[in-house]
Amino acid sequence: MPFFCGVNQIKNHSVTLQVRIREIKKSIGRKSASLSASASLTVEAALVLPLFLFAGAILMLPFRVLDVHRQVQAVGEHVSEEIGQAAYLSRYGDEESFWNTAAACAYAETAVRLKLKDLPIHDLSLLRSSLLEDGETVDLVMDYQVRLPFSVLGLNSVKQTNRSFRRAWVGEDGKSGAQEGEEDDVVVYVGKNSSRYHLSRTCHYLHNDLTAVAFGEVEYRRNESGGRYSPCARCGADAGATVYILPSGRHYHSSPSCSAIGAYVKAVWKSEVEYLGACSYCSRK
Repeated sequence: MPFFCGVNQIKNHSVTLQVRIREIKKSIGRKSASLSASASLTVEAALVLPLFLFAGAILMLPFRVLDVHRQVQAVGEHVSEEIGQAAYLSRYGDEESFWNTAAACAYAETAVRLKLKDLPIHDLSLLRSSLLEDGETVDLVMDYQVRLPFSVLGLNSVKQTNRSFRRAWVGEDGKSGAQEGEEDDVVVYVGKNSSRYHLSRTCHYLHNDLTAVAFGEVEYRRNESGGRYSPCARCGADAGATVYILPSGRHYHSSPSCSAIGAYVKAVWKSEVEYLGACSYCSRK
């Protein structure tokens, strides 16, 4: 009897051991499956996260370009305003006039490049600008490229253009009326290098220096300073067989009524130019 009891105990231990071995195998299998799933998720995360970050960086690029565009525009507005102020001082100051197209272009090149040197831009060009060419208009055009922090489909930069267009401060000089004890002053008009003052801005003598030339000959003509004539920014693109030039002008015009020609006419107080004498044509009217 004791022998059989011992045999039964051994059988019971064997069964219990087999059950535990099966449970251990199942547990090991579950852990292996869990480790395999975790490893799979880790690989997927390693692949997806860089793509997610790259997509986010690409979405931020337009904001970077817009911010640079805003800063360049602010600089352009500031520089064009300074040119307009200098034009006023040059025209109405006590010193001899020095502020012309060449001086304005040189200043714009220096000032714009200095103020934009810390921005991520390159290939900056102001060649399309027109500064005081008609005596009163400041048209500052800045072409440039914004560098990208990394290449996107082979694109390393984005082309941009900013423009600041305004009229220079060349209007009335602030004189509001005659001084006490003097007669009321009146506004008269003079042309560039004019020898008379005119009571009418449309007096035909203000434009009698206009010369009509064939378009094919204008490249051989020179103005009083020895310079060539270039197309007018307002009407030069519409030039036909005949164009119009002024001896003291820098551009040729497609029409004698171009508004840029009128820019050569300046409104002044009569007391300032009375020494010239009145025009014999419009003063009679």
